[in-house]
Amino acid sequence: MTGEEFTVFWNSTYPETTLLSHYLKNKYADRWFRIHSLPQSKRYANTAQEWEILLMRQNKIMTDLLGKDATFLMITGDYFSAGHHELHPLSAISSLENIHFTPLEHIDLHKLSPDEYDGGIYYRPRFSPQTWRNGKFDAALKDIANDELRVLFVSVENNCIIAPYDGGIDIILKDPETKNSYKENYKDWLSAREDGR
Repeated sequence: MTGEEFTVFWNSTYPETTLLSHYLKNKYADRWFRIHSLPQSKRYANTAQEWEILLMRQNKIMTDLLGKDATFLMITGDYFSAGHHELHPLSAISSLENIHFTPLEHIDLHKLSPDEYDGGIYYRPRFSPQTWRNGKFDAALKDIANDELRVLFVSVENNCIIAPYDGGIDIILKDPETKNSYKENYKDWLSAREDGR
C-alpha cells in the first residue's frame, strides 16, 4: 500500500476524524468502547504479574479483533515544532526500530484544533502493513503502556481501529451491533464509570 492508497482508504473509511487516537472516541462514540488493561482499572503495571495480565488482556482482545496471522496497518507518528525538543521521537523508540514505515502528509495541529495547539506544531504520521501474531508486538505494547508511544492497529478487512493507551485500549468497530457484542464478551474488563472511560 502506498501513501496515496492509504490516504484514500482512511478518508473513505474514517472521514470524520484524523490519525490521532484521542479524537476517535468522540467522533465514533456509537461504535466505541474501552477496556482497561489491569483489574480495578489500575493505570500502570508495577510488577511482573501485572505486566503479564496487561499483555494477556491486550493480546487476547487484539487477536480476537484482528485475527491470528491477519494483515493490519500499524499507524504511529511523532510531533514536530521547529526549534523545540521533540517529545518521544520515533527514532528513540527501540520497539519500532525494525519496522519500516511509510510517511504520510504532516498534520497541522493548529489548523486542526486552534484552541488546543499553537501555530507551527505538526503531527508526522506514518504507517506500516504488518501481520498480527500473539506476543509479536509486546515491546511496543509495553512502550504504549508506559506512555512513551501511541499506535493505531487498524484492520482494513474487519473495519476496526484498536488504539492502546496507558491504561487500556480504545476500540472502534464497524457498527454499534458489533461493538455491543464485543463489549458483552469483555464486560469484565470494562470501566466501572457510567461513561465507559
